[in-house]
Amino acid sequence: MTDTAHTRFLFAPGDLRGAEAIDDAALISAIGQVETAWIVAQGRVGLVSSETRAEVAAAIDATVRTLTDDHTELESLGEAAESGGNPVIPFLGLVRARLSPEASRCLHRGLTSQDVIDTAIGLLVSRVVRQLQARLEVIGASLVELSNTHTETLCLARTLTQPALPTTFGLKAATWAAEVNEVQAQAPYVDYVQVGGAAGTRAAIRWFAEESTDSLLREFHVQMVGPDAALTQTPVPWHTDRVRILSWGSHLAQCVTVGASIARDVLIGVRPEIGELSLSATGGSSAMPHKSNPTSAVLLHRNGIRVPGALSTLTTAAAEAVEERSDGAWHAEWPALSELMTLAISSLTILDDMIAGLHVRPEAMRANLDAASPGIFGEKLTIVFGDRLAKDQVADIIAPGSDPVAALREAVGDEDGISEFFTPESYLGEAEDIRRTILATIDESGPQEIDLPSFD
Repeated sequence: MTDTAHTRFLFAPGDLRGAEAIDDAALISAIGQVETAWIVAQGRVGLVSSETRAEVAAAIDATVRTLTDDHTELESLGEAAESGGNPVIPFLGLVRARLSPEASRCLHRGLTSQDVIDTAIGLLVSRVVRQLQARLEVIGASLVELSNTHTETLCLARTLTQPALPTTFGLKAATWAAEVNEVQAQAPYVDYVQVGGAAGTRAAIRWFAEESTDSLLREFHVQMVGPDAALTQTPVPWHTDRVRILSWGSHLAQCVTVGASIARDVLIGVRPEIGELSLSATGGSSAMPHKSNPTSAVLLHRNGIRVPGALSTLTTAAAEAVEERSDGAWHAEWPALSELMTLAISSLTILDDMIAGLHVRPEAMRANLDAASPGIFGEKLTIVFGDRLAKDQVADIIAPGSDPVAALREAVGDEDGISEFFTPESYLGEAEDIRRTILATIDESGPQEIDLPSFD
């Protein structure tokens, strides 16, 4: 044991963003909250005395404070967790060391480690999803504003890395906003309260609680998610339903992916040879003073590369779920979910900062459009004059360095509109209508208010 905290943030700059919501201290606090809710619920329905309830709750609180205040104690708990395969077992040992024999018997009574771990991790996911929803709302609003600012900013659409057609940056920003809005709308309902007992039958709970079982379960639910839970049906055990975990992870992955996708566009736009975008907050180079690296976009791209591994683990764990508690698949979920929560918080925080510091350069966009002309009007030529122009004529007209207006006049005569034929403004199609439709759809959907459990 050393006096140095064993963290891994230097391996992944940016992971510190929101780390306090999902670190070891957060998990042990959530475990303590679950155990406290269970003893309080027992007291509320008359299964333990008020003195026992207070003794157990105080011991849990003292243990959590000791562990969260001293990283060496938390590290010791991590070492002790190896023998039983989860941190609940040594945590209970620390709490019981503070309790009388009678109070010790009431701690964790009827529960199993999976009840506590699933509920505690689900509680963290629920908190993170709420945080992500708020961040997505802000990012979406920023992108809508960016789109409205650049309704008439022309730029080059690119397909398969090559110049395609004229478009507007307003439409591009609107499509970013649409992605963010879609991710926000797909936030899952995080129903995290899990009470099944050792094998999902609640046998021990029914044995000691008898006719108070239903009241105990309902009161525990209320303690975990709030008073409205008293009006809902008590959740059945979901210890074998790992698709639920996969749905949580999928949403977290979506939050990372949307940031990575937008960052890829930005990384192309800020290349000096493209020069269509720039970022306020950039990083330097250790060796090349002339460089101004688009660090925020780089980190978002990196997060997108990291996400498939963690999501794949959850997918495999869900597929490998077996019997009433999986031998390894269940355990594999925890670090994968932790990674996805870290990446989701990090990505949306960095994405928010990146959008706030994004500068659009309309002059460079126009210059790139002009540089790609007249080639980008090949489709238009074929659509309008395809019945009169052979393929080799079209190729000659749009060849680099040609005078396309003169060449077209020579081929078809001096018709109306030929002088404006090769202007980007003349071939935007329904770009503005599409942009407005996207933003109207976002506006109609309004702020996404999903029915997530509340918590104290």
